[in-house]
Amino acid sequence: MHYAILFLFLATVFSIQTTFLKLFSFGGALPDLGLVVAVYCGIYCRGNAGIGIGCFIGFVQDCLSGRMLGVNTLSKGLIGFFFATLKNKIVVEGFIPLCFFLALASLLDGVIFYLAWNLLLKGESSGGYLFPYFLVNAVYNALLGQPLFFLMNRGRKWLDAKFPNQVLGFP
Repeated sequence: MHYAILFLFLATVFSIQTTFLKLFSFGGALPDLGLVVAVYCGIYCRGNAGIGIGCFIGFVQDCLSGRMLGVNTLSKGLIGFFFATLKNKIVVEGFIPLCFFLALASLLDGVIFYLAWNLLLKGESSGGYLFPYFLVNAVYNALLGQPLFFLMNRGRKWLDAKFPNQVLGFP
């Protein structure tokens, strides 16, 4: 049951990201809701389930974007790995730590994209225009990730109360 609800939630997140959020572009930067969900799953899933879910989210984003295939899969998988590995060592409760870790994940995502573009595909870019874009995207994700984390926490608690015997990997 949890997997079906997670699938519906991801479908809703991706449909919002590809249609509705384009209206709120700020300097060409769009929030990456898939990144926020990958961070959430990396932190709150049991074991290494956050890595698999992060890779799945990145793969779906790669398929929907029509651009470089595999970069989102790599970046979301690494972000899921990073937070799944450090979830017992970090505290992600409250506004400031959550903003910090979402901004850090956004910057890591941007750096992976930049390195893939320049090193693997030999893209012709100086990178000077990308740094402000990375910062705007990091702030955007950090601020928009707050309500999304709140909704996911509320949904997880509701699901655990309704279906206590189902296991998705959430504690």
